[in-house]
Amino acid sequence: MEDESKSRKRTSGKLRDKERTKVKMIQAVGKVLLKKGYTGLNASSIAKEAGIDKSLVWTYFGSLDNLVEEYIAQRDFWKYKATDSINNMLTFKDGIKEEYMSGLLQFQFQSLLDDEILQRIMLWGISEKKDFLRNISDERELIGEEVFKIVDPQFKNSDIDIRGILAILVAGIYYLVLHGKTNGSLFCGIDLNTAEGEDRIKESISQIISMAFKKTIA
Repeated sequence: MEDESKSRKRTSGKLRDKERTKVKMIQAVGKVLLKKGYTGLNASSIAKEAGIDKSLVWTYFGSLDNLVEEYIAQRDFWKYKATDSINNMLTFKDGIKEEYMSGLLQFQFQSLLDDEILQRIMLWGISEKKDFLRNISDERELIGEEVFKIVDPQFKNSDIDIRGILAILVAGIYYLVLHGKTNGSLFCGIDLNTAEGEDRIKESISQIISMAFKKTIA
């Protein structure tokens, strides 16, 4: 019985060590992204940052792409940061109120503004063709479809293309933040690096959503 107990403890200890090492490796991906950008993201740089042998990338994750995909999935706005907001919206049976939709997009805007790593991931996603980046994008679409199942019926009898409007808003959020944070220049005279600029974009998001939802009122 004593030997069996020792064996269980050793096994349990190894599992905890493995999980701790995996966490360190995932965190190292973000550190390398900040220091070197996605062009400097490789097994050697991640292993050095994590203080482990680079062979563990394949031992624990199967490939470098799998490790990077795991990191991105844990930082992605739609898959991670917005989970609670979206799950709450999915409980609505009679449609989504405009303030919830505005709030979600304003939350996305602020989250991207505040997260340099997320900015780099988004830039990477439109700069390079990789399977794991496409996987993340496809998963975002699946999440979006769940929201559209509730939103689409609200606009069924209107002339508003809510999918087109949301596509432009989300794409605009991506571009405005990347443009403002990459070179710090103005866009339409608005400085995204000031509180006033941030507020103007948030208010504009709310105004656009409000105009669209007003069209659904008979």
